[in-house]
Amino acid sequence: MRLPRKYFPIIATCAVLLVVAVAGYLTPAESQKLPVRILFDNTGGKVVFTHLRHHRDYAIACEACHHENAPQGAEPLPCGSCHPLAFDEQYVKQHVASFPDKTYCIQCHHLEYAKLNFGHDEHVEYAGGDCQACHHGPDIEPEPQSCRSCHPEEKPESGDSMPDQMEAGHTRCASCHQDMFDHGLTSCKSCHVEADMTKWHGDFTGCAQCHDEHPEKELVLTRTNAFHDQCMSCHEERRQGPYKDDDCNKCHIR
Repeated sequence: MRLPRKYFPIIATCAVLLVVAVAGYLTPAESQKLPVRILFDNTGGKVVFTHLRHHRDYAIACEACHHENAPQGAEPLPCGSCHPLAFDEQYVKQHVASFPDKTYCIQCHHLEYAKLNFGHDEHVEYAGGDCQACHHGPDIEPEPQSCRSCHPEEKPESGDSMPDQMEAGHTRCASCHQDMFDHGLTSCKSCHVEADMTKWHGDFTGCAQCHDEHPEKELVLTRTNAFHDQCMSCHEERRQGPYKDDDCNKCHIR
């Protein structure tokens, strides 16, 4: 049975659209053009970084400088996304906007834990009914109370002698579970249940909750320190370019 001639234009149009769709799907996406040079402002003198030369001419892979492995077709994150000019309140509030989505958060923030895997009844049985094995004696609390009654959730201000819940709990648990703590805990999963970070919508635990003093100096380098560490260590390893103490003028424009 032959189709009427009036259907030919429709069939031809559908065939053309199908070819265009298949060609568009199979054609690889055009990669973003790499910047040739990047200008960095600095109080010690501006720095002109020859980005394209380092990547193309020196054959330096992206991951040698950029920490994260970017998804297929995506550009590596700018250094300023993680390394601020100064680790101040403004950066803490605004840095989230530097990332495409929240999946990047756990590259710096620890995996969160939904709840404590703690069985109170089992511990009462282990202690033979002796509540003071975990709780304070009657000189501090006449009857066993919840830890949060006295110990704050967050680390207290400097000078306050009352430990927070995490420190108090770890200290008390370690007194009994010496086999775990003496060998060093390689993960929090021994006692805590991991949260599903793909569905996480809450805040992240503050750095100071686990890291005692100046966590930003331990965990997040400022942009200046990050560049000095990354660039100079690479030049020193290759014994080429500026890496000595008096080579500042080779990068900075006075």
